[in-house]
Amino acid sequence: MYGSIAAGVAGFLVAVELDYPFVGLVVYWTGILAFLGVWKGTSVTLYDERDLELERRASLRTLQIAGGVGLVAMTGLVVADQLPSVAVPEQAVGGFYTISALFVVYGAVYTAVRYRR
Repeated sequence: MYGSIAAGVAGFLVAVELDYPFVGLVVYWTGILAFLGVWKGTSVTLYDERDLELERRASLRTLQIAGGVGLVAMTGLVVADQLPSVAVPEQAVGGFYTISALFVVYGAVYTAVRYRR
């Protein structure tokens, strides 16, 4: 199931490198649709409580790493931006907004799930 996504992403990257972006998108979406076909089209149980626990732990670790790296990087960029010889690119500001939005969405979803129980 996950191999179909990996093949779609790899096919997309190869096709873009060969200057066939439309073909790359077709290969990418074929991989995504194959993933969905296996996920929804089979009656086999694909997940159990062990998988859910792994996903929970992996999600927590991902948020911890993204938060830690984001905090250090963005603090460093604010300090660097005050130096006369450094200009922080707009992409860095966009990255700051993106990681901030990730944590806002997480907080909202966490709150909603907590109070639905």
